[in-house]
Amino acid sequence: MTNSISQNTNRKNLLQLIWLRGIATFGQISTILFVNFYLEIELPLREMFLVLILLNILNAFSFYIYKSQKIISNNTLFIELLFDVIALSTQIYLSGGASNPFISLFLLQVIIAAILLQRIHAFLITTTTIICYVFLGFYFHELHAFHNHDGTTFNLHLHGMLLSYILSAVLLLIFVTKIIKNLQERDRKSQEEAEIIRMGLTASNAAHELSTPLTTISITLNDLKNLEFSSPQQIKDDITLMESQLTRCKKALSEILMANNKIRAEEAKIKPAKEIFDQIIKEWSSSRKTNNFSYIFEGDANKRIIFDDILTKAFFNIFDNAFEAAKSSVEILVKSSKEELVIMVKDDGKGFDEKVLKQIGKSNITTKKSNGIGLFLSINILHRVNAKVKISNLKNSKEILGALVEIKIPL
Repeated sequence: MTNSISQNTNRKNLLQLIWLRGIATFGQISTILFVNFYLEIELPLREMFLVLILLNILNAFSFYIYKSQKIISNNTLFIELLFDVIALSTQIYLSGGASNPFISLFLLQVIIAAILLQRIHAFLITTTTIICYVFLGFYFHELHAFHNHDGTTFNLHLHGMLLSYILSAVLLLIFVTKIIKNLQERDRKSQEEAEIIRMGLTASNAAHELSTPLTTISITLNDLKNLEFSSPQQIKDDITLMESQLTRCKKALSEILMANNKIRAEEAKIKPAKEIFDQIIKEWSSSRKTNNFSYIFEGDANKRIIFDDILTKAFFNIFDNAFEAAKSSVEILVKSSKEELVIMVKDDGKGFDEKVLKQIGKSNITTKKSNGIGLFLSINILHRVNAKVKISNLKNSKEILGALVEIKIPL
C-alpha cells in the first residue's frame, strides 16, 4: 500500500521532469540561435542540435513510460535525471566548458535530485555533476567569435550569469513547488493509510480478544441452565466470572472506539529493546491464558529502538495467531544485535498449508477460520519500518511440527 502511494507520486514527478526537459529544450534552442547569430560567437550547431534531438527522443520515450506504466520506480527517476546531467554536460562541453555561465544549471539538477531521489541516488547525481564540472574545466570545445567584441567578453559572461540565475530561479519556483506539493500529498495519503491500518489492527486484535470471554460466557450460561445441580455459591461464582468477561468485552470494544480519537501522528517511544518487548509480552500475556508460553530475550538489552502503538498491535496480532494455532505451547525469542533485531515466534500447531504460505501477506487468503486480514495488516506495518518477515513451517522428515514467524528489523 505504501509502495503504491510512493510509486504514484513518482509518476506525477516524472511528468514534471518531462515538462522541465521540454522547457529546457526550448530554452537551449533560443539561446544557441541568439549566441550564434546575434552575438556572432561560433557554436558547433550540428553537434549541439544533435544533442537536442536525442534529448527530445528521450522525452518522448519518458512520456511513453508515463502513459503506459502505472508504476514508476525511484530507479527510473534516477536514470531520467542522470541523462539530463549528461545532456547538459555535453552542451556545456560544446560551448566553452567551465567558462560557460550556464554551467550553474548543474545546481538545478542537484536540488531536484535532493528532493526527488533516495539519498544514495541523490549522492550519485551530485557526484556526477562535480566530476563533470571538473572535467569541463580542462576539456572543452573552444569558441571563436565572428568579430572581435573589443573586451566585451566579460560583460557577455555577466549577462549570461544573470540569465542563468533568472532561468534557474523561475524553474525552481514553478517545478520544485509542484514537486513538493506532490510529496506532501504522498505524505498525507501515507498518514491516512497508517490510520486505516491502525483501525484494522485494532479491530483484528479486538476480535481475538473477544473470542475467549464470549466462549467462557457461553460455557458458563450452559452450566447455569442446570440450576438443580448448582449450589448458591457456584451460581454466584459463575455470575462473577461472566461479569469479569463482559468487562473484558467492553474494554476491547472501547479500544476500537478510542483508536478513532487518537492523535494521528502518535509519538513513538525510544526505549531499550528489552524494556519494550518485556512490556509488550506482559500486556499481551496478562489477558490470555498462556500456560505453556515462553519468552526469552538475548543480546544487547540496552540497544535503544523506536517503537509506537501501531507496531505493538502488529505484534499482538502475530502472537494471537500463534496462540490460537498452537496445540500446547508458544515460544517467543527476541535477539538484539548491532545491526538488527530478530523476533522469532514459534507454535506447535498444524502449520500452514503450502498454498497459503505462497499467499502470505495478501488480504484475500484464508487461514484457519480467518480471512487473513490481521496478518496482512501486521506484515504491511512491519514493512513500513523496512522489516523482513519470513513465515515457514517447522517440520522433520515425516511431519509438520508447527509454524515459525521470523521478523528482522534493521537498526
